[in-house]
Parts: sequence; structure tokens; C-alpha cells
Amino acid sequence: MATNAPTKEASIEQIQYAKILEKGMYAGLLLMVITFALYVFGIMKPLIPLDAIPTLWATKSGVYLTTVENQYIPEGHSLKAKVHTQQDVKTQQDAQDKLTEAHGGKADVHHAPQHVLSGWAWFSLLGYADFLNFLPVAILAGVTILCYAVIIPGFLARKDMAMAFMAMAEIAILVLAASGILKVGGH
Repeated sequence: MATNAPTKEASIEQIQYAKILEKGMYAGLLLMVITFALYVFGIMKPLIPLDAIPTLWATKSGVYLTTVENQYIPEGHSLKAKVHTQQDVKTQQDAQDKLTEAHGGKADVHHAPQHVLSGWAWFSLLGYADFLNFLPVAILAGVTILCYAVIIPGFLARKDMAMAFMAMAEIAILVLAASGILKVGGH
């Protein structure tokens, strides 16, 4: 007679998940130490000079992003072209708002600043030590997706469709959140 009583032994999927999580965690931590050493010891050049960090960290995030985008991203970098494009669009929007107001209308559209450094833009700056430090953080955050992907075949083989579906849903949610499509909060 089969029961649904909990057991004290870990399932095969739990053991697989834990093994991958452990290896991913150690790999991410090792990479974190290496990238931090490259940054701190000046082996790789940072995008933002170390002496500017305290001042920038004391500002609001929008000011920080605007300053980095305008002052530190080098000319010729693909992100710098995006900064210039967004500034051109903002200038055009501001001119249109002034024209609307001059003709008795009201410019009721608030143009929130868009920053090119949001989302996965850091990936294009991996050649700089301060942005290379983001890579192990992304690995540590992403190892959970790999853990879930590995245990799905076991659930399917046992015909445990509920657990397989939950693992697939978790992967979908994590991937959507990492992609920036699924957003929560006002940031």
C-alpha cells in the first residue's frame, strides 16, 4: 500500500539539484574571487576610476547612470552611440513639448529618462574590471535554472507531471525575470 507520508531520505532529484547547486556555487565564488582580484589589484582597467566611486555611490541611481553613460563610456563603444541616440530623442521630445505649450496646449507626457546601462548592458562592458565582477553574480543567480532543468527528466520519467510542470514554470519565471520581460516593482 502506497502512502504519501514524508520520508527522511532525499529524492534523486533533490540530490541532483544539490550537487549542481554546490558545483555552481563554488564555481561562481571562485570566479568572484578572481574577478575581484583583477579589479582590486589593477590587473584589468575599470570603466569607472576608483577615485570616482565614493562620489558616484553617494548619488541617486539615475544620476549615477547618467554620469557613467555621459562621462565614462568611451566614444566608439556601442553603448555610447545609444546614449547619443537617446539624448537626441529627449531633445526632440523636449522641443515638441515646448512647441505644444507655446500653442496653448499642455505637454502632459512625462518623459522618464531611459538608461543604456539598464538590463543586460553590462555584458558589453565585460572588458572592464568593474563590470567583469557582474559575471560571477549572474552565474550564481543562473545556476538555479540549470538545477531545475536537470531534474525535469527524472520527474517526467516517474510521470510526476505536477513537479515537472512546477520546475518548468520556475525556469520560465526565472528566464523571463532575467531577460527583463517580467518586471516587479517600480525599478
